[in-house]
Amino acid sequence: MLTLPPMAATGIGSVPFTEPGETVALIVETLPLVPYWPQMVRLGFREEMTAQSARGLAALKCDELRRSVEVDAERPRDQALADFYEDALSGDLTPFAMEEKEAQGFYALLKEVGRGQLPCQALKGQLAGPVTFAGMVKDQEGKAMLFDRELTQAACLGLARKAAWQAQKFRELGKAPVIFLDEPFLTGFGSAYLPISKEEVLEILSQTIGELRQAAGGQVAVGLHCCGNTDWGLLLGAPIDILSFDSYGYFESLRLYEEAVAKFFLRGGWLAWGLVPTGAEELRQETADSLWERFALQVAQLAQDQQASLKEILSRALLTPACGMGYLSPEEARRGFQLLAELSVRGQRWLASL
Repeated sequence: MLTLPPMAATGIGSVPFTEPGETVALIVETLPLVPYWPQMVRLGFREEMTAQSARGLAALKCDELRRSVEVDAERPRDQALADFYEDALSGDLTPFAMEEKEAQGFYALLKEVGRGQLPCQALKGQLAGPVTFAGMVKDQEGKAMLFDRELTQAACLGLARKAAWQAQKFRELGKAPVIFLDEPFLTGFGSAYLPISKEEVLEILSQTIGELRQAAGGQVAVGLHCCGNTDWGLLLGAPIDILSFDSYGYFESLRLYEEAVAKFFLRGGWLAWGLVPTGAEELRQETADSLWERFALQVAQLAQDQQASLKEILSRALLTPACGMGYLSPEEARRGFQLLAELSVRGQRWLASL
């Protein structure tokens, strides 16, 4: 059974800041119950989601000049795969560690938590999901690795171990690990943009999550984040603990999957409500009051759909931004964090009153 502080707020990936220590201090101040490590995307390409996820995976190379991760055509594939599987099956997660130069926010969070002054019980990390990662990595002919079954299977195994390595580091600090797999590519599911079947997507997700749980060597809460519209029944059917969605923009589309949501709740699933918009124009238009009114209405509608009490819905809810805040200005992102903090406090009070 997943145990997290209900109505806690946490973050989704990227930020527009350039000072890791100061950024983590802001996160710890505004999101104290479930702090997360920020992706410092303005510090260079290696801080971007695909590059952060690539180290240790089979037959890949990172080209910083072209700002791309590609299939390595120069190294013999058989040897690359043999070396990869030797590492993957050894049980040692060190080959899948992120280096400080490519995840400065992660190491800044570890340092802050290591001081021993944070009362939080859980820490949140993230990694590119397997469908998105395999869809973004291309071979020399420009074809997505997603259509290379051999390399995609290896990527599932490697990404699982990279996520498990994060979980292990959090657990070493005495904190429960929460790891989100970020899957923006799934917004294109069912279109010519992503021409693979529902069964193939579910197999890829299930393989990765299963390997993650096994490699982590202990309990880990696994979330799946998709920041656009998608087949929510597919995501809810994956073996996840938390569905992270843009409730600001796509709550009504989630409501269409009433039966899938009911089954998800029945097996103990949580929702991470992407309540604070990450588009600059939308963010400027909203206040804590307007966002709270939107959230309260959505919770009431979902409770009615599911024939559940408000308390049941709120007891399995986290609050997040709709997506990463890397495209906002620093001032806008700070306001986003402050809004999340205020909304989380309101949510905790609401839940306590029920």
